[in-house]
Amino acid sequence: MDGGQNSAGRGSFERRALKPGLNLGSKPGLTPGFAIAATVLAVTLWGFSPIGTRYMVGSGFAGMPAMAFTGLRYTLAALIFSPLLWQARHWNRRDWALGLICGLVGVAGYNIPAALGQRSVSAGLTGLLDGVEPLFIVLFSAIAQRRFPAPLTIIATFIGLAGVILLAQGSGPALGDPVGDALVLLAAVLWAIYCVIVPALINRRGALPTTAVTVMFGAIPMLLSGLPQMPGMLVTMTGWDWLVTITLTLGTSVIAMLAWNAGSAVLGAEKAGWYLYLLPVVSLIGGALLLGEPVRLWELAGGALVLLAVYLSQR
Repeated sequence: MDGGQNSAGRGSFERRALKPGLNLGSKPGLTPGFAIAATVLAVTLWGFSPIGTRYMVGSGFAGMPAMAFTGLRYTLAALIFSPLLWQARHWNRRDWALGLICGLVGVAGYNIPAALGQRSVSAGLTGLLDGVEPLFIVLFSAIAQRRFPAPLTIIATFIGLAGVILLAQGSGPALGDPVGDALVLLAAVLWAIYCVIVPALINRRGALPTTAVTVMFGAIPMLLSGLPQMPGMLVTMTGWDWLVTITLTLGTSVIAMLAWNAGSAVLGAEKAGWYLYLLPVVSLIGGALLLGEPVRLWELAGGALVLLAVYLSQR
């Protein structure tokens, strides 16, 4: 999920102009500085989430059915957001249709193939595949805005990708099967599309109701997909399993989703997308602090390249 140069106002899928604040609901909200902070918060929460998700669906851990667990998480998230749906009562059909598309593409479309693919794809290869999200955002933004990416954007994109490759080496061998690889890559493509199309809706209707609507629409197919296995999963869940589930729901499905939507609407899809390169950096720091995992020289080099790419993207 990455981007490039400051291209505000150049296309219908980006913000028209940088306003003093982002419309969260009916009042001005985030300034550019707080938008960056919100985006970094979202990336930080997403960076720590693989530990909990792997614990819940991994065959050597809790071993929960991937679709049932994902459906439970986003059903809980949709219930949390449901009071905000009242703010969308005056939306027109066009905005409801765009909210439906964003929910199916960015919420269900990302999480369903990602959950299924990560059952057979190693952490190392997942990191590599996720690292192409910035490339897709640059590509889709260029198509939407009918312009070729700036040279600095292209350079920074590949510097960031090189950093992700180095960081992924510390996550284990890049192992997977063709189906799992394709599913994780499909998730990356769909997330990139979401990042490009959702800012227009947020700028018209606000981050809070937009997030509520997209999560609701995205949760429906995930709930239906996981429903057959959900009763059996629920009766076997321990108190610890529920704690992990609620933490992941609040952190990654509610707070991070809202923070990302709010921040990306101000920064634009490309500029916000650059911060997604920080995901493996956050995971590296989390592994070192929480799990005592060693930090190797090439991982430090990869982190430095990622930070350089993010810096260049803001020039």
